[in-house]
Amino acid sequence: MVSTFTCYSAEQLPDPLLEERNLIIKDASRFDWIRLNSGEWLKGELVSMYDKEIEFDSDVLDTLIIDREDVYMIISDRHHTVRFNDGKELSGALNISGGFIKVGEQPAKYRYRDLVSIAPSVESELSAWTIKLSMGADLARGNTDQTEYSVKADIKRRTASSRFLSEILGYRTTSDNQVTKNNIRANGTYDWFYTQKMYYRPIFFEYYRDPFQNIANKYTVGAGVGYYVMDTDKTEWDFTAGPAYQKTQFDTVAEGEDESNSSMSWFISTNYELEVTKKIDFSLNYRYLTASSDAGGDSQYAMAAFEFEITDDIDFDMSLVWDYLADPIADENGVVPEKEDYKMIFALGIDL
Repeated sequence: MVSTFTCYSAEQLPDPLLEERNLIIKDASRFDWIRLNSGEWLKGELVSMYDKEIEFDSDVLDTLIIDREDVYMIISDRHHTVRFNDGKELSGALNISGGFIKVGEQPAKYRYRDLVSIAPSVESELSAWTIKLSMGADLARGNTDQTEYSVKADIKRRTASSRFLSEILGYRTTSDNQVTKNNIRANGTYDWFYTQKMYYRPIFFEYYRDPFQNIANKYTVGAGVGYYVMDTDKTEWDFTAGPAYQKTQFDTVAEGEDESNSSMSWFISTNYELEVTKKIDFSLNYRYLTASSDAGGDSQYAMAAFEFEITDDIDFDMSLVWDYLADPIADENGVVPEKEDYKMIFALGIDL
């Protein structure tokens, strides 16, 4: 039984809290147990661990998100898939104690610091998905009637060895019943982790529309390789690069010009995340994509955002978005769009 487990490495190691554990844990086959560094015990269901955060479901305290650095011991008789920083995956009952990890009947040769992720069990598959919806509005009435709307959706799925990230951002502005801005950007990536720091991106895609940049539809598909430059409890910073294919359909063009164009290209992107405080997070996403001048030239995209936690499920988001296109294509009237667009977005975000 789990209750008689003792951690092992190359040789038998003492469990400093064996007596305390035997007194507290009465039925490890029905409940999972977590002991915090403070000495407190939690009883419930271990859902998953990713991004150095442990999700734990308690019947009394509901869903808890706990920093892994605050956890000393985990005991679970249920089946888990655990991934380590050398790329190895083990499955079975999980025991963490004294800085070592034991999975199933395997020897406890891995240390707690080697742990990358714990995948959700089959019954907790939905917990691998997170969805956040943000909406913002700015209304002005008087000498000028102006309305601005923004909608953003973040969709993520994380497992022990992979992650899927998707973002949808729509923005529309009307002034005196005339549309002055109207664009949408939707993208998604799938990453498979080879080691704790290196991952493969077998596919990424993006759809972009902005008639005011004379872009009716722009499709981008590519693949790449990524690497984490920094990966700590407070900070994450990674780079990804690889080839891509891009097809652009223009809203209008001058007589005799092509209505669409396509080109092979290369991209490089970086994502930076910082936990400023327990209630404030900062993120920066940037991507540079090459393209021929006939397709609009090289493009750049960046979003810097602060998230201020109001409640466990509601955030106030403040974002600055920058779009740049090196060689905008003139419309049917010969008007060349501006190369740069800036948007400042204030919104309330809800975790679904």
